[in-house]
Amino acid sequence: MSTVRTEDFTRSDGPSREELVARAVALQPLLREQAAKNEARRRLTDEVSTALIEAGLFRLLTPRRLGGYETGLRTVLEVTEALGEADGSTSWLISVGSVASWVSGLASAQAQDDVFGTDPDARIAGGSAPAAARRVEGGLRVSGRWAYSSGAHNATWASMGALIMDEEGGVVDAVLCFAPASEVTLEDTWHTVGMRGTGSNTWVAEDVFVPGHRIISMGAMAEGAWPVPTDEAMYRLPFVPLATVPLVGPLLGIGRAALALVIETAPTRGMHHTFFTKQSDSVGVQIQIAEAALKLKTARLHAYGIADDLDAAAARGEDSDYSARAEIRAQLGYAAQQVLEAITILVNVHGAGSFAEASRMQQYWRDANTAARHAGLNAVIGYEVLGKALLGIEERISPAI
Repeated sequence: MSTVRTEDFTRSDGPSREELVARAVALQPLLREQAAKNEARRRLTDEVSTALIEAGLFRLLTPRRLGGYETGLRTVLEVTEALGEADGSTSWLISVGSVASWVSGLASAQAQDDVFGTDPDARIAGGSAPAAARRVEGGLRVSGRWAYSSGAHNATWASMGALIMDEEGGVVDAVLCFAPASEVTLEDTWHTVGMRGTGSNTWVAEDVFVPGHRIISMGAMAEGAWPVPTDEAMYRLPFVPLATVPLVGPLLGIGRAALALVIETAPTRGMHHTFFTKQSDSVGVQIQIAEAALKLKTARLHAYGIADDLDAAAARGEDSDYSARAEIRAQLGYAAQQVLEAITILVNVHGAGSFAEASRMQQYWRDANTAARHAGLNAVIGYEVLGKALLGIEERISPAI
């Protein structure tokens, strides 16, 4: 694991990592204030959405030539961890929104102008689950549904996975299409107990035309065979790790917030059915807090080590081979599990009061347990992928490596 801090891909004419993280920290009071409203509405409030745009946080992985900041994964992690301390849902939308901006930057120059030409703060939401597409002159006609489209309420563009079929019904290619949000409809399907503020509802398209210049081959992109449009270092990052690493940032922030809450309240919180008048006097509590803190640090070391290694390799123009990507897949799932284990310990220390509706702890618990179930963070799948790679077993169980 790398211990060397990289400087991402930022240049002197853009905001530094420190400045971007400072912007995220400055938003924390607003996010805490609005978190309950985000939950109740099951989407971000207009106040939060506007504040994120004004802070430029949707530009993290947008190329500088399109008005973005062209940062690396280290910056994305630091920013989303800071946001996650205040509100997991808000942090999640910056994470997945950054990835969507990166992906759209792989499209043709014409597509990039469509998306970012007049709006460098373009917000893209969607899903990669394949829907039906048929070739027509100049592009595709797409119909389907894309669940878990995080941030769709505030999105300006929709991304949609599709399968191109031949005349015999065989699959020619799996692609990602981009269409203005105004050309699709949004179905209210996001009724969950955690990460409610992400508004991850379902896009619905009925025979939407997508011109050929707004289509990317997902298979070629996942294999690193899609032609990189420019020489920007950020596009040397491998797609699947690039898309998965940012998912850990919100979890790290939520875990940090849970730890801070327990440390803050332990000196004044009693322990029922014991002779302790405050939790902080209990050796058992002291040990559990230490264990939770170390689990969170373990998760952070894995995530940041991966980000630093990938940023450094991209800056040098080096590729990540399958075995390296297999290890990254397993590490990220492991890191997510470490956060969940830490939060479980902290809930045990905080006690039954954790589940009062007025308690911040219950939201941390719900949000973390929801976010960590993202398919990209499935730890058991990651462990199997890595185990097969270590044993030289060629069988592949996932295309997302």
